[in-house]
Amino acid sequence: MTDLSVMNAKEEKRKHRGVADDCITTQNDTGAVYIRQLEEAIDAAACRLVDDVTYTDYDVTDGEEFDFIVVGAGSAGCVVANRLSENPDWRVLLLEAGGDPDVTTEFPAFSGSQFNTDLDWQFFTEPQPSNCLGTRNKSCPWSAGKMMGGGSSANALLYVRGNPFDFDRWESMGNPGWAYKHMLYYFKKSEDLRSVEVLNNPNSFKYHNRGGYLKIESFKNDITFFKQLVSSGFRELGLPNFDDVNAGNYEGHFIVQGTLDNSRRCSTAKAFIHGFQSRSNLKISKKSLVHKVLIDNNRRVTGVQFSKSGSILTVKSKKEVILSAGAINSPKLLMLSGVGPQEHLIDMGIKVIQNLNVGYNLQDHVVLRGFLISIDIALYEGDIIDSTFQFLINGKGDLTGINLFTIPGFIKTSHAAYPNIQLYFLSIPVNSTAKTKALVESAWYDEKITNSAIEINKKRSVMFITPSLLRPKSRGRILLRSLEPEDKPLIYPGYFTVEQDILDLIEGVKFVTELTKTKALKNFGARVERLDIPACNLFVFQTDPYWRCVIKHLGSSSYHQSGTCQMGPRENINAVVDPLLRVHGIKGLRVVDASIMPTITSGNTNAPTIAIAEKGADLIKQSWTRK
Repeated sequence: MTDLSVMNAKEEKRKHRGVADDCITTQNDTGAVYIRQLEEAIDAAACRLVDDVTYTDYDVTDGEEFDFIVVGAGSAGCVVANRLSENPDWRVLLLEAGGDPDVTTEFPAFSGSQFNTDLDWQFFTEPQPSNCLGTRNKSCPWSAGKMMGGGSSANALLYVRGNPFDFDRWESMGNPGWAYKHMLYYFKKSEDLRSVEVLNNPNSFKYHNRGGYLKIESFKNDITFFKQLVSSGFRELGLPNFDDVNAGNYEGHFIVQGTLDNSRRCSTAKAFIHGFQSRSNLKISKKSLVHKVLIDNNRRVTGVQFSKSGSILTVKSKKEVILSAGAINSPKLLMLSGVGPQEHLIDMGIKVIQNLNVGYNLQDHVVLRGFLISIDIALYEGDIIDSTFQFLINGKGDLTGINLFTIPGFIKTSHAAYPNIQLYFLSIPVNSTAKTKALVESAWYDEKITNSAIEINKKRSVMFITPSLLRPKSRGRILLRSLEPEDKPLIYPGYFTVEQDILDLIEGVKFVTELTKTKALKNFGARVERLDIPACNLFVFQTDPYWRCVIKHLGSSSYHQSGTCQMGPRENINAVVDPLLRVHGIKGLRVVDASIMPTITSGNTNAPTIAIAEKGADLIKQSWTRK
């Protein structure tokens, strides 16, 4: 927005607010001038914020033809659309079911605020006897960003790539070119690292890069006290501290960087789309819900059908359709299009075009949100007006951070070869009952559980220490609910259907219990608290049977769904896409998102999804350049 338009907008706001707001405009003394300059600076910063979340919508014509159609403008789709449109001879259409993010998504401190809003797909799991028993209706919420940037516009911004062994395992499963030595190139390709503590390491450029589109910075909120507190506890238990989770050290306590640009969110929409909307060959159509992929009798994709503004439109693809709709919607679209498990498609009355195990292999990082400790620490919360000013003008202050999520721990259980538990930390000041209620209710826990957490917080400050199971052996499945594209699919998460997952999470809980017993935390009176879970009250507190019960009641999603369109060679009966991400048996159709992961990565999934998209775009380019 230009300076003139900012001034005009400011004047319009003044007129709307009335004469009283103009009390300073007739004054010309030094103080009045400075006040006007301050107001103009705040207005300009606010306008930049709005501009950063606004994307130009393209009015697609029915029957219009493009070289490539990318479905889903999330963590992967924005990357793919950018990279393909680098070739000016290729017309690229990016279809997004949601609209623009709101201004709140730009504030790191408000991460998660889109839950249960129009910016969220608002998925829920189906009841199962092994999980989500402490929630309303025994159903866990599965949030997913429904807006430009998808999950990267909604997540906690943590930039965690996963462990190198994750990717080496992919290659060993019959996927050449997907080992860590290959994927490191794509992590670095996206990255513009600005984090001082990482750049100070002379070996940082072995793992990192400058100049990419995706900005990576340190969080600027002050959590020095808690960083030292938790680090001291880890050291007492024999685990070191590191400044970079992505650089060869994988067990211990870490400072984690984020997808940030001057302390504001750097989603893939902002990084890969916002500054490239002037490309005449790149078109973005928002509020465009794809119904199905169109496949002819030769099993060749010809385009997609979607709805927008009450109309049903068809667009044609000359080369390929790329599904980047995520681990829930990509398999849903394949099944609606006739690609999926034969038996299920026949049951739904869908003509089977290709029999593949779509929707199987569903994986997620299940987290135990109910490990709560109380602690004698007087936590200070700054003035919200000052915090907003600091965020807007200086890129500093409390609103630039995500509480204690930036200081996670990574540990391994007794049978694991490398870390398979990630620990998240979150602090809440004493008697901040509204915050405690909002946090607990975000997981849809029932009223008794919520009230017991509130009662604990009335008397003491609390810390939620949340173990996350990084490599679960349990698997879930996605099924169609109906033939209606607007209907959400059936989600069976499968949490804790394999006993080893429960045993691993109990080991994680025992580590956290030992952490609370360290001198560092005991100095502040740390103690594990018991939440009121009626079914678990029958068991002795902190025994294995007690935690086993708690896990099945309070275990919930970290919103890292993956694996439902598994990558693998044709001889792998579970594979949906090949190592080039082409759907087996279908011409002109690929899947490029977290759903292709054969096994989930050991950490937050946004960074590896972006790397998958970078590699996927290269594979597509190479294929058509050769042709």
